[in-house]
Amino acid sequence: MRTVLFIFILSSLLQADEQLAIGCSSSVNKEIQGCASENILAEKREGLFDVKDKETLLGSNEINMSKKLKSVKVIHENQELIIVRTVVNDEKTCPPFCIEPMTISTVKTVGELETLSFIESLVKKKNRLLIDTRVSKLYKKSTIPGAINLPAGMIQKESKYYKEVLELLGLKEVRGKWKVKNVPTLLVFDNGITDNKASGTIKTLLKLSYPSNKILYYRGGVSSWRNLGLTLF
Repeated sequence: MRTVLFIFILSSLLQADEQLAIGCSSSVNKEIQGCASENILAEKREGLFDVKDKETLLGSNEINMSKKLKSVKVIHENQELIIVRTVVNDEKTCPPFCIEPMTISTVKTVGELETLSFIESLVKKKNRLLIDTRVSKLYKKSTIPGAINLPAGMIQKESKYYKEVLELLGLKEVRGKWKVKNVPTLLVFDNGITDNKASGTIKTLLKLSYPSNKILYYRGGVSSWRNLGLTLF
């Protein structure tokens, strides 16, 4: 009953105000990346990295991998190479389009099969929510079936819906501190590896004492889901 009420109220809030989210969304790469050769190990290595001049590696089409990581040096076949990150989609800077880490504290990171299993469980098990943390216009365009929309900005203190949403998730404010009571299990996702909305939402919930064993993180998000040919709604 709590889950149904949460979805109904959250839907009403989103319809009332489309400008709830804070920050940017990553773009989605629609093309599936594959190998150009049946057996790349059997081919000559020449040209794979195409490194002529190390200075040319740090051009304007490159962005940070993370807030602190710009490049990584490696010795490969007796020459020094520099691993960099070049712009693939519409990413311009990091932050906000940084590569998100695989793990967030003690929260379990899951893949597509685990996400599909979680979706199946939504029918039989109560008190579970599949949460899309992207802005509402992206959610309406396409999302993973079974997901509800909880834009990351709604659980930021700047949001006028901050307290209301947290209470719907089962948290209760007592003397200025949030207490956990009968909270649902959440599986949280966003656009994918270079989107920080899911990770930001999870970090916020953890700071508010939401139990980590009640949160699952689908890092691949909508981008990986689409690239695998899985159904979007």
